[in-house]
This record gives sequence, structure tokens and C-alpha cells, in this order.
Amino acid sequence: MDGVIIDTEKIWKQAEKEIFSYFGVQVTEEHSKITQSMTTSEVTKFWYEKFPWTHKS
Repeated sequence: MDGVIIDTEKIWKQAEKEIFSYFGVQVTEEHSKITQSMTTSEVTKFWYEKFPWTHKS
């Protein structure tokens, strides 16, 4: 229902940048557009495959 009742896309983009930058991921607007329709698990896998982080669970 995201975007139907409340548009949370801006909030998600901000959270994606803040959280994944902690793991050394360089979130770009281009990549953010790709991840916008993904689930949280899919986004995490996407970023891990591009920028695998170590020593963090």
C-alpha cells in the first residue's frame, strides 16, 4: 500500500542512504530508482552484491 495512502518514497530513499552508507555502500540516485520497487530483503541483497560488507551482521 506504499504510495496509495501515504507516499513514503522520500523517507525510504533517505533511510536507504543512511543505513547502507554505514556499510560502505555508495547509494546513487540511479541505483535508488532500481531498488524502489524491491522488498527490504531484495534491497539488502542488491546492495550486498554490489558492495559486500564484512565484520557486520
